[in-house]
Amino acid sequence: MGRVKICGALFVWLVMVILGFAAKTSMLTSVDTHLDEHLVSLRSPAFTMIAKAATVAAQAAVGAVIAVIVAAVLWYARRRRDALLTSCLIIGALAIAFITKSVVAEHRPPQRLWVIPPDTKMSFPSGHATVAAAIALALVLVVRGRLRPIAAVAGVAFAGVVAFARLYLGVHYLADVLGGYLAAAGAALLMAGFIDLPAIRRRLEDVGTPATGRHHASRSAREPTRNSR
Repeated sequence: MGRVKICGALFVWLVMVILGFAAKTSMLTSVDTHLDEHLVSLRSPAFTMIAKAATVAAQAAVGAVIAVIVAAVLWYARRRRDALLTSCLIIGALAIAFITKSVVAEHRPPQRLWVIPPDTKMSFPSGHATVAAAIALALVLVVRGRLRPIAAVAGVAFAGVVAFARLYLGVHYLADVLGGYLAAAGAALLMAGFIDLPAIRRRLEDVGTPATGRHHASRSAREPTRNSR
């Protein structure tokens, strides 16, 4: 199962790269630019303030801090797999986005559309959309029970607001935010696949089992051999 998820992650990354190069074509660039120009008519002081706040909330530094804090809490709660998956999901999504930015090297929308200056020259995929989608996936992973559907809705809403904010502020194309979503999805599949590999899964189980429990399990495993004598 782990290998299937890893292959799925590689396929998602391939789709993302193809989308990135397609976004550089004159036809798709023209469509995306027209959409950004249409959003200019929606701008207002209140909407701009919300969009800027969403941008701050989905910065790479914020995602890294969340990854560390949530992973530490889950590890302390003995949810070792979830702790590792959450941390690697967010950090891995950022790494995939960064690598893809370098490979695709798409330019930003025209400067006349910018409300705020972008943090880098390259546009695809959106790092903010990547962080938002990764946080949304992490929410679904961390929250259990009856609250999980609420967490899923909150995560989707957050990712949607951040994606719209980046378009509204004129610093990204639609393809860029879709690429960010794919980066997060690919990272989730990749990390889940690695963690589900038998060798890694056994190590996590060993870490999560107290020493006395491991000794008891080992002793129980040897009992049939002694009794058979």
